Amino acid sequence: MRDLLLLVIVIGLVPIILMRPWIGILAWFWSGLMTPHFLTWGFMRTFPIAVVFGGATLVGLFITKDRRAMPVTREMTMMWILVAYTAMTSYFAVNPSAWGFWQHLQKILIITFITPILVYGPRRIVLLLLVITFSIGYYGFKGGIFSIRTGGAHMVLGPNGSYLEGNTYLGIAMIMVLPLILVSARMFYHRWFDFGSRTIQRFSKQVGLIMYAAFWLTALAILVTYSRGALLGLLAIAPFIFLRMKKKWLVVAIAIFAVTVVGVSAPDRLMARWQTIENHEEDTSAMQRIQAWGVSWNMAIERPIRGMGFRFAGLGYDWWIGYANFEGTWRHVLSPHSIYFSLLGQHGFGGLAVFLLLVGFTFLTLNRIRRTAERETGERWLSEYAWAMQVGLMGYMIAGTFLDVAYFSLLYAFVALAIIMRRELEEAPRANEETKASQDSVAPRNTKRPRTPAGPRFPDFVPKPGDLLNQPSPSRQFKDR
Repeated sequence: MRDLLLLVIVIGLVPIILMRPWIGILAWFWSGLMTPHFLTWGFMRTFPIAVVFGGATLVGLFITKDRRAMPVTREMTMMWILVAYTAMTSYFAVNPSAWGFWQHLQKILIITFITPILVYGPRRIVLLLLVITFSIGYYGFKGGIFSIRTGGAHMVLGPNGSYLEGNTYLGIAMIMVLPLILVSARMFYHRWFDFGSRTIQRFSKQVGLIMYAAFWLTALAILVTYSRGALLGLLAIAPFIFLRMKKKWLVVAIAIFAVTVVGVSAPDRLMARWQTIENHEEDTSAMQRIQAWGVSWNMAIERPIRGMGFRFAGLGYDWWIGYANFEGTWRHVLSPHSIYFSLLGQHGFGGLAVFLLLVGFTFLTLNRIRRTAERETGERWLSEYAWAMQVGLMGYMIAGTFLDVAYFSLLYAFVALAIIMRRELEEAPRANEETKASQDSVAPRNTKRPRTPAGPRFPDFVPKPGDLLNQPSPSRQFKDR
């Protein structure tokens, strides 16, 4: 039954995407992050949903006129450099099959490139943010309930066969969206955003309360993944989330009451997992990581610019162990177990630098939006979501120390959203100008006042000769926003 329902949804979305390709962006991220086909048990488990949505979006992109120019920003520039750099390292890769993974990466980057072309205006941006939040938040909500029912006796995992199947992968995904869930709850509860729907406005507070519950359940689910990387990531972002809470001392009081009066305590399995971080010499898994990090470092020393390319582990254990600083008594999956050491081994120091610049520029852009959006434009949702994505990025970078997720599609969704939200900030009317406009409206009609620009325009929207002839009508612009 699930298979048939999902098939109907996919088939029904295709013509809609062809007419409105921006919906294809939402559908692609939903299928790529939530992986709904892995929640089925029949023929849809192997159905290429993301390929169907991506293909329909690309076709619709060439048909529609409802699009913007590709932004020229530092994030976009670094992504183009990443494409070229990984192509170079794949050409010099030690394993010829490196090109196969390079093509997989390009599928993610293509969607990242076209997302700012099709997604613009507050409504589309918020809908994309909500799709991303709900796609991962679903597993947090479900995993939190599962943790309560089992008393934390069993590990929270993702759908069998999906990229979220492993506890560490699911843990880092939930860390990245945990702040987004909190901001989404506030947005609905306090009605920061007008969706243009009376039904949504009517039940907005109830949706907000459900999302507040999803926030706490997701935080619990992160703990019960029993992933050391997820534990460190949660500890890293917890202070920022706590300081952002409105009733933080009530949370502290409830926590103290639960521990001292009710007797709630952390599961023994969680405490044992945490102790292995301190006593890593006694833990085989931790020592495997240290060994793998040494391998990637030595590879980068040997080939600092070219690296070994994608899938170098395919050459086998005997070749791989030749780069190790020591050999243990184990034989395990030849994975770098880290974002940074993965990039070092695959692309050398040059590839690591390109990646860090991309993430760093994204973080700085989000920081600018967070600091200025509400003050200059009055758009609180824009500022709050920028903060949430900043905190999520910090969690990703810290938890990723212990997990190879350099090509996680959720990261590149954050990059695309940072570009889009910066554009929204630059184009949004300034709050002081709206006040001035209202004052001007009561002035005599023959009084002429000079018009001042709303602020610095986004680089890719400086009109070129002839562009003004192709501008959409004011009514269409208002509809798009």
